[in-house]
Amino acid sequence: MYISGFMQYGNIYINNIMKWMQLLVLRMLMQIVQCGWELFKSELMDSSTFALWKNSNNSPGSNLLQVCDLQPTLNSKLLQGDTLLSRNIVMPTTRAFSKIRISFDIYYLNIWNVAESITVYANSLLVYYGKPIHSVYEDYPLRFCVSRPFGKSYAEQLWRIDQEISFNDPNLNIEIVHDNASTGTTSEYGINNFILQVYFCPDRCGECDQEECLVCQNGFSLVRGECKCNPFLQYSYFNPDLTCVDECPANYASDDNRICQPSVVSAIYSDLEEDTFSSYKFKFVADKYYSVNQLMINTIGTKSVAGMFSNTDSIIFDDVNLQPNFKYIIKFKLYITGKLSKLFPETIQILFNQYVVAYLVDFNQIQLTSSIKTSSTVSLGQHCSIPNYSKCSSYEIVMQVELTELVTEIMFKTKFQLNTPQRTWGIRDLQISQYQLTSIYIQCSNNCQTCNQSQPNVCLSCSGSLKLFNGNCVTQCPNYTTTNVNSCDDPQLTQVNEMYLVSMYHDMNYYVQDNFQDFPQISTSYFMNRQILGGFNKWKNEQINLILTKDKSMYKVKISLMLLFIDSTNNQIQFRTSINNEQPQYSLFGSSISVGNQIGQSYVETIQSVSYVKSFESTNQFKIQLQCIQGIDIEAYCGIYDFRIIVSTCQDNCLKCDENGNCITEMDTISTDINGCKEGYYKNGDGCFKCLYGCSKCSEENVCQTCQPGYEWRFNTCFCSSVKEKLAYCEQTNCFHNCQTCSDKKESYGVWNQLHPKNCLSCDESKNLWLNVNQCSCLDGYYMENFSCYMCLPTCLKCSQQARMCTACHPGQNRVLEKEQCRCSNGYFQEDNDLICSKCDELCQNCNFTKDQCSSCYSSQNRRLNIDTCICMDGYYESGDLICKKCPPKCKTCLNETTCITCNEDQFRILSIDNVSCTCQSGYFDQSSQNTCGKCHSSCLECKQSNNFESCTRCPNTREPKYHSGGSVTLFECKCRRGYYETNQQECSSCADYLNPPTNHYCYSQCGDSIVQWNEDCDDGNNIDRDSCFKCLHGNSFCFDYTCTGCSAGQCTGCIDGFYLTQEFICLPCNSSCKTCIDRADNCTDCIIYNEDQSGCVICDQSLGYHIEDSQCVPICGDAIKVEQEECDDGNLIIGDGCDQMCKVESGFKCGSLCQLIVYPSIIFEVNKSDKSFDEERVIRIKTDSLVSITGSINSIFSFKVNNCDNYSISYVDLTQYSDKFTYLFLELTLIFKSSVPDPELVCQIIHQTAVFNQEGNTFGEKNYMIKLEEYQKPQLSTEQATDGLMKMSKYILYLLFGFAILAFLFGGLNIFWNLLDALQLVSYLQFFNVQYPYNLNNYLTIFGFAQFDFIKDYLDLEAFISQFVNTPDADFKFREEGYSTVFYVNIITVLTVFFITLLTYMACTLLLSTLTKFSHSFVYVPLHSQEQSICTLFIYRATRNLQIQLMRFNKAFTSGVIRTFMAVAFDYNLALFLQLKDFDLSDPILFTSFLFCLSAFVIEIAFIHMAVKYMSKPAFVFKQKTSIDNFGAIYEGIKLDKNPFTYYFNIILLVKKMLFMMCLVMFYSSPCLQVGLVSLLNIVMALYLIKIQPLEDKDELFKQVGSEIFIWLAEMLILGFAINEQSNSLNEDSQLVIGWCVIALTSSLIIFQLFIDVKQHIKFLITEYSIIKKLLYKLQQMIFKREPQQEQNIFLKGRRRMGIENMTSQTNIMTNKLKTLSNYKQGRMVTFTVSSSSS
Repeated sequence: MYISGFMQYGNIYINNIMKWMQLLVLRMLMQIVQCGWELFKSELMDSSTFALWKNSNNSPGSNLLQVCDLQPTLNSKLLQGDTLLSRNIVMPTTRAFSKIRISFDIYYLNIWNVAESITVYANSLLVYYGKPIHSVYEDYPLRFCVSRPFGKSYAEQLWRIDQEISFNDPNLNIEIVHDNASTGTTSEYGINNFILQVYFCPDRCGECDQEECLVCQNGFSLVRGECKCNPFLQYSYFNPDLTCVDECPANYASDDNRICQPSVVSAIYSDLEEDTFSSYKFKFVADKYYSVNQLMINTIGTKSVAGMFSNTDSIIFDDVNLQPNFKYIIKFKLYITGKLSKLFPETIQILFNQYVVAYLVDFNQIQLTSSIKTSSTVSLGQHCSIPNYSKCSSYEIVMQVELTELVTEIMFKTKFQLNTPQRTWGIRDLQISQYQLTSIYIQCSNNCQTCNQSQPNVCLSCSGSLKLFNGNCVTQCPNYTTTNVNSCDDPQLTQVNEMYLVSMYHDMNYYVQDNFQDFPQISTSYFMNRQILGGFNKWKNEQINLILTKDKSMYKVKISLMLLFIDSTNNQIQFRTSINNEQPQYSLFGSSISVGNQIGQSYVETIQSVSYVKSFESTNQFKIQLQCIQGIDIEAYCGIYDFRIIVSTCQDNCLKCDENGNCITEMDTISTDINGCKEGYYKNGDGCFKCLYGCSKCSEENVCQTCQPGYEWRFNTCFCSSVKEKLAYCEQTNCFHNCQTCSDKKESYGVWNQLHPKNCLSCDESKNLWLNVNQCSCLDGYYMENFSCYMCLPTCLKCSQQARMCTACHPGQNRVLEKEQCRCSNGYFQEDNDLICSKCDELCQNCNFTKDQCSSCYSSQNRRLNIDTCICMDGYYESGDLICKKCPPKCKTCLNETTCITCNEDQFRILSIDNVSCTCQSGYFDQSSQNTCGKCHSSCLECKQSNNFESCTRCPNTREPKYHSGGSVTLFECKCRRGYYETNQQECSSCADYLNPPTNHYCYSQCGDSIVQWNEDCDDGNNIDRDSCFKCLHGNSFCFDYTCTGCSAGQCTGCIDGFYLTQEFICLPCNSSCKTCIDRADNCTDCIIYNEDQSGCVICDQSLGYHIEDSQCVPICGDAIKVEQEECDDGNLIIGDGCDQMCKVESGFKCGSLCQLIVYPSIIFEVNKSDKSFDEERVIRIKTDSLVSITGSINSIFSFKVNNCDNYSISYVDLTQYSDKFTYLFLELTLIFKSSVPDPELVCQIIHQTAVFNQEGNTFGEKNYMIKLEEYQKPQLSTEQATDGLMKMSKYILYLLFGFAILAFLFGGLNIFWNLLDALQLVSYLQFFNVQYPYNLNNYLTIFGFAQFDFIKDYLDLEAFISQFVNTPDADFKFREEGYSTVFYVNIITVLTVFFITLLTYMACTLLLSTLTKFSHSFVYVPLHSQEQSICTLFIYRATRNLQIQLMRFNKAFTSGVIRTFMAVAFDYNLALFLQLKDFDLSDPILFTSFLFCLSAFVIEIAFIHMAVKYMSKPAFVFKQKTSIDNFGAIYEGIKLDKNPFTYYFNIILLVKKMLFMMCLVMFYSSPCLQVGLVSLLNIVMALYLIKIQPLEDKDELFKQVGSEIFIWLAEMLILGFAINEQSNSLNEDSQLVIGWCVIALTSSLIIFQLFIDVKQHIKFLITEYSIIKKLLYKLQQMIFKREPQQEQNIFLKGRRRMGIENMTSQTNIMTNKLKTLSNYKQGRMVTFTVSSSSS
């Protein structure tokens, strides 16, 4: 509507079709003659140009032949050839050309061997290659000379070489090479009549391809193959030659043809012109809802710009005053930012007095289109830069318009896509000028004196001596025209409606334009200074067929040509001319005029003028035949030139006329082929065109004079009154319901998804709609569904597709967009259902329910979450500020900057005895430069300052201090004590443990060697007991005790640290608090731990619950003594009993002397596992886990809400039994979602905690209990309705299918029933593919659940029973959702139930058979005095007997029935197997036995398959035996038992397929693509097997099986798309629904397909098996065709046939005979029924 389409140019096609020798199809239109092929060189016509050619010696003229006396007046000579003959030609430089044509005559002289040839090159490009044909040598003299040329006396051949090549080089070098000419050869050649033609390019072309320019000269643009000024960006300015300018010079203005003409131009209005401006004249009208413009003036570069405007903003200049009947130039500079939007096209409308007169449209290059007559120019976009905006472009725009009325207001109105802040526009340099052209000046081309203004190259008159011919100025008129002053008149055109269709072969020029290339079989030749068609050796007996067409009807054809006969020896040659094969005209040799011997043999050539006129009833096409007929004149040839075809056309307003041109059928004036135009049309050239929409009368395309109803005339244009815009659709009565006004009646578009039409002009704001370029979009806060707007959730500022699918959030609600949901920002929470999120406590990064119930903490505050509270991280402490301060580096946790609570173990520190600081552990020392304690030397127990061995402050028990002279009294070395020695591991080991040490070892001891050693007090070298040294010991020696540090007379004189010396000289240990003591244990002289005032030792007594650990007095945890530092002490270190290993009270316990578990009542949620994501109603049961007392109403105690959802309703039913004081709470909540929710969370808030308490008096431990629910996806209403309708239809069809299946079950044909069950079961298991189905498909697949046998689990819930004893593993989600388990016991129960029912059926049949046997005897044996029985009794008897026979058959086929049952439940059987095999647990006896039974069942199936394969390998006659059919008939039921062995195994293959199907379905559940792919592969392989092998007897059943497999395979291929989408996420919701509909269509087609085949099968089966049906059909035929039925004489036979049991006759007779042999039974006798036909 807005954009004028570019002009479409049609191509002229020339099609060549061979018929006879050649069929030519030409389509020629009357057109201006343009130069194409032009003659450039004509040489070798005489000897004057011979010198221009050079031979191999580079000597021109030496091979010139001077002997020619036959016709000296012709002055003709022949140029003798050489091994190389060349000619260099300088090509034209002033005009571009694209091709050249080289032609000349070549004479082959004398005898040429087969290797010799002639090759012609043009600048090394091959032009021609040829050699003489030996069979056509002709022995006659040339036309030039009396004697043979070059002194030769042999025959010669004449050929015309004529070749066209692409060429544009400035120099042409032609080389003629005589190849393979050996020395002494007699072969020669000569050439003459050389012609060079050039195909020149059109004006201003630098390069071209025929008429199409490829490259233009500088300053010109290539526009659709022509070189001209750019029609959109430039103007034509003649100064004096044509120049292209971007803007007309001063005092010039453009006319309608974009030619700059002298003008008077005066500026009358301007605004926004200063480089920087602060004021403006326009008024800004902001978009009512979406305006984002805050500043009217922005800066781009260094200049001010008005803008930037967006959405539907407008600016109005209402102070203009443009008077009517003047022409105006409107200039301004436009700035555009941002990228093109997906809504196309975005426009800026220009309105005069509120009427839309022009559109600025952005196609990445601004284009200006107008609905009124204007001339406009838009410059190419220039890059610009503006802060905060992307992709800025500027355009200089000029708009010229002639006004017919006063304009007082100019408006620029935006139609940009909404909510695209980067998409804006601005304006500056607005100037309006008034102008008037003072003269019309045009520079003609092609030497024209005057020309058409719009076509400067089409001459109207010529200057000087030039002559006007067909729009061109030529120096000489063509020879078939006459000169009339300065013009060339064609005498052939005598009537107004006459015109040329063909005009060719007049001279050397315009050759290709005359369609030379359309005669490939009859080429041209040179004759008397012109090109002719045919000629010597060219045209013998060939016929030319021309089919000529023209748009206007033609009623007369005139053919004129000059006919040439060459070398006629007996004057018998003739020429045939005809039109449409009618009334041929023959031209004979005898009526010709001689022109002498010009060519060929020495016979004269003749010419004659041929004219042929034919009139007929008008047509658009006719056929012309031209034929040369040699007859017996076999050496003669034909040629034609001055060939013209002139047609007379019907009058301009005539569609059909007679042979005299009288009109028969007038043409509607809407045609483009008439001159007169009726009202509603305007004249353009020779045609009439319909006025634009809205105009009832117009003079030009954009100049209306009157308007149609509903339009008003403004600015010479008809505008739609209702919208003030130029529209074709002005009624505005049937706009799309979203559009208030529109441009057309289009409702919607899109194949799969119906999309909003792009035709809105305005929208109904009352429906919350706003115009978005050309569509109506919902306002912010609303979303569109089915083209209607619905309110978003209150939390969404904007949403899409669904109320909950947010795209933007309200900034004032403290929310952020996350996964299409507006969730509370960090630091905020939703309190109840408040829209505005409340701020969390300043310590909480996020919180739930209340501001101080934190869910996450700020790491920047150095805090972590502890239950619901944010506490300082380890290594930080509370300082009263938000940010926790860092503890001292030696503390792991601390109370403040000076008090540590715990220490870093990796620093080897422990808490000091005062519980304030962290000191080094025993064996470590403080390092001044590091926080980590350094390890003491291995010999030190404790040390200071260094790890040197001399820095010890305390020694281990095996060592003793060793002070060094001059050293510190507090630091010493720890050397091994007496009786200890240093090992390699730097440890002191006891010598007592060293057995047999060597003599040189410290531990070696030998009493009596006079050496005092480690274990000797003395050694006097003897063993005398009274010399005070006996056995190397003093008397009463106690010095062997390690606690003694010195001995005297065998008594200790000192003790090590930690011991004191008693009066008995014995070392006893000090109190554990003393490092050293004296006299008694508690008399400390040095303390391990000092009191804070250093007044004494801290008594660390174990009986008080303390002990010293690493020089610290710490509580003993687990000694059952609770001290101040412990929260509890239960006498053990067991975790989980209420008091942990650190003597801290564990959560959920309370401790006194004993710890007890606090039993809090808790909330339990029970949800329905079968809830689907599309179920809007959810039922949740809420219970307590213990007995509680409830005080008050439920509403006052509990509050329920759903997180992440605002549009829902909750109701509940209180099912609590209040009969006792303590009871279980039982509430049943019904939750109804009203919009989609991706992750709903049901929250139960405890409002009044103390109102509920348990028997221990404890209330709820938490304030909020929460459970995540299955997401809810709300389907569209149309989707719901369509899905429900399809489901109902499919159900009805399924009912019909099962009706037929039951009939098959009752009347036979069980294979139909079983095959139907297999197909529907296969469809039903599609729901277990691990893909997320859309709503429509998910619901649709539920209708096939009945085909599975799992419904039995609803009555036998074995899983609930087993779950009481063992925790069973869960099956995969979709199986678990349908109630399947991983326990084989649970799943196999359905299969066992089916087998049990089969067994019960067998037993019931057996019992019924026995009963019926006894019952039937009462009819057979009756008392002797009984009379004849009635007919009714007979039929009862017969029915009973028939039922007996059927039951007997059923009982006999019991084994086969069991097999058939097994194959029917194979799907469920294998599902139970593979669910167990995938997830097995052998830890529990029940689960272990379930797994063993599963393996056994799997082995049974494999064994059955093996048995079946083995059985089916038997000979074919076995399967026909009655025993085989009864026992194993189910294995080959319905199978075609032919020679192909693969047919035998069909049912076995089907069973294996079911097993593989279930294996793929279960085992590959976690890989959806593989799961679906493998299953689909099974189906297509099965289909191919059925197609190839055709194993079924019933063709219909085979067709049904193949169709079912293919339908299901196609459905699985589409489902594979869902599986791929779950990885790629490339399908949106609508696309998924479309694929869902496709799957539904396939499965529905499968059902209908099954129904159709089943109906056909049942009818066929009943007719075949039951004669009563056949009889009924037969009688119906008799009734229809009025045939007399034949009377049935035997009523019993008739009865039997009516019952369909005549096939039982023989069996009944046999049984009767047996009964006759029996003796009397209960005084009865056999009854003989004798009934005549009349008594029946």
